[in-house]
Order: sequence, then C-alpha cells, then structure tokens
Amino acid sequence: MKLEHFGIYAHDTESLAGWYQETLGFTVVRTIEKEDRPPIFFLATDEGGEIELLPTNKPRVERKLNYAGFSHIGLVVDDFEKTERMLREKGVILEGVRKTSNGWMIGYFEDPEGNVLEIVSR
Repeated sequence: MKLEHFGIYAHDTESLAGWYQETLGFTVVRTIEKEDRPPIFFLATDEGGEIELLPTNKPRVERKLNYAGFSHIGLVVDDFEKTERMLREKGVILEGVRKTSNGWMIGYFEDPEGNVLEIVSR
C-alpha cells in the first residue's frame, strides 16, 4: 500500500492551486473539469505525493492543530533556515518554530484557505 494523496476541499481551487505552485513549487499533474463546477486540481512536488484540491461552497470548520483527526500536511526540507527565508519572502510566516527533542526543526503555517502545513528538517 502506498499513500497517494491528501484531499482538501477549497472555496477557490484555482487560486489555491496557484498559491501552492507559486509559494511551494508544486506542479499541477492532473486537472478534472466538468461543466458548471470549478476544476479539481492534483498537485505534486518533484519528490512525489499529491494534494487534491476539490471545490466546495460549504463553510470552513475551525480546527486547532491538536484537535483529534486530520492535523497538518508535513513537507520535508533539506535546509530549514533557507526554506523559512524563502517562505518569508513570499509573505508566509512560520509559527511554532522549534527544535524537537530528537533534533528535528519544525515550523507551521497556513495556506490561504486555512489548511495547516508543517515544514520539517530531520
């Protein structure tokens, strides 16, 4: 079994897909279009793993990082400080930046629709 993708319902799939491309360097690998519905986008990095962006008009439900259930999407980076600088230059500020007890550096941020992402350097 292989984990293939995470699905995220979004109010504006086109805008959010653009943000993932411009800010994090994701690439659109598939688009599913149907009449009278915004497109569905599958985005991936060069390293694999995909995020599926699906349209919705339902309200966002507030979630905290430590609530039970889905928490965040983790992105592994080689150079934490370099990635943090790159994100800051694009207007993204990391929160909760810390070195874990096992020596990893981690930090959290949100995409424009409030989904939590984590960068981690091991």
